[in-house]
Amino acid sequence: MSEPSSSPQFAMRMARIAGFSYIMYTVAGYYITFGPAPGFRRFADGVAPPEGVEFLFRTAFAAEAVMYTFVAVSAAAMFVVLRAVSPGVAIVGAFCRLVEAAMGAAFITLKYAAFAALTNRDVLTAFSDSERGGLMMLFGHVHGAAIFFLMVPMALGGAVFFSLFFRSRFIPRWLSAWGVLTYAILGIVGISVILMPDLRNSIMLFFLPGALFELVVALWLLFAGINTRHWAATNK
Repeated sequence: MSEPSSSPQFAMRMARIAGFSYIMYTVAGYYITFGPAPGFRRFADGVAPPEGVEFLFRTAFAAEAVMYTFVAVSAAAMFVVLRAVSPGVAIVGAFCRLVEAAMGAAFITLKYAAFAALTNRDVLTAFSDSERGGLMMLFGHVHGAAIFFLMVPMALGGAVFFSLFFRSRFIPRWLSAWGVLTYAILGIVGISVILMPDLRNSIMLFFLPGALFELVVALWLLFAGINTRHWAATNK
């Protein structure tokens, strides 16, 4: 017999799912950023990559698919945990994170369209080497800028979720406050780069505190979970 959705045990399970999801998409993000997969610049000459390089590039596609899938999973789990605090506010947070995941899926599709021009036999003959190189550079630029557009709904959704955590005391308030501050900074960074692209390389260090926070809160939710006493009091 399944647990009722209003039980503390069910909320704890959802919190642990959210924590696991945070770990999965954080690890996927680390792989995309620091892993062995080459960037678009590797293909600027428009020449099809060797088989091994192509495989590594495809692993980045897989990592991005995993990342945005677990962004959506975490949004659903966080909504279930936090809806008792404020259903309307919680659904705003979940919707923002789902918009982030949908935008990420769209940018993956653009990235694959360019890569197909290099590797798909049916497409290879439709473009010259210089045209394929131009496509890779164009879509590489678009994909590289994508994260800053994604950061706007991500920041709003994250700030909303952790403001509800702060209000409810489901997790320690210092951790909730850290989350609100982290996502607020990321939102400011994203908007700043969209408006002033030259800032891009000078503010990359702002991503490190955000990555650290997401790892810490992921481990907290996965292993410590939430304070079920406060959760039960909120659901009375």
